[in-house]
Amino acid sequence: MSTTISAKGSLVARITRQLESLSPTERRLAEFLLDFPGDLPSYTATELADAARVSNAAVTRLIQRLGYDTYSEARRQVRLEQKAGSPLMLLGAEGKAGDTLRAHLELSVQNLSDTYGGLSEDMLDRIARAMLAAKRVWFAGFRNNHSFAAYLRWQVFRVIETAILLPVAGETIAEYAVTLRKGDLLVVFALRRSTPASVRLIRQAARAGAGVLCVVDATTDDPGPATWVISCQTRAAGPLDNHVAVIGLAHFIATRVLELSGREGRRRMAAIEAAHDAFDEEP
Repeated sequence: MSTTISAKGSLVARITRQLESLSPTERRLAEFLLDFPGDLPSYTATELADAARVSNAAVTRLIQRLGYDTYSEARRQVRLEQKAGSPLMLLGAEGKAGDTLRAHLELSVQNLSDTYGGLSEDMLDRIARAMLAAKRVWFAGFRNNHSFAAYLRWQVFRVIETAILLPVAGETIAEYAVTLRKGDLLVVFALRRSTPASVRLIRQAARAGAGVLCVVDATTDDPGPATWVISCQTRAAGPLDNHVAVIGLAHFIATRVLELSGREGRRRMAAIEAAHDAFDEEP
């Protein structure tokens, strides 16, 4: 679904495994790289040697000890890790002049504008109506995506009592995958650093005849056979993706679900308010 790097093969993992066995010179170079490993592609081998105050030969020895055939291979590895979204690899030694509050605000507004500009209100209404008409609405997301799935599920749970977040802690995805049926709707968030389980779950839902909404970003390669695919812009000036547009999209969908739920939805919301009073809870 997206570019991934195994922990065993990452630059940092390789350095960490070798660190105690390195010579003093190689260790100085290794610790230099550990401080800001994402900067490696910006250095030539000679520039790295100068920056770490070691010889070119020391650079060559360390690179080979780490299991790379060439220095270019190590740089390519780091670029792949950056593409996969590793915050450590996206964090550079030099702060960027654009990392100001105003710059973040402007980029957030631009992400919202670019994302909303590609949306159709008619499509979003069809999604909202499909959620309301579904027998069950399943919400899924892996790694960071789980928080987005939980947010949207909680918002629509006010009017959709069959809104289900999966997987629950301690459970596996398999029990849920075989429970998907025709008439269900699956909502999957599969933005950067998602896992292969996302596309497998989408394929399972499609085979079962369930509708699928998949929310992705520019790094998602193939979300699978989803009924609807919505791409959110997540550009950021720093190492962490900007998810303002993702939350904005979820908020709009939830709002339309509540608005389109009609009398039945209002009655459920009224019952919830009454229950808040019964349990002496703040609404």
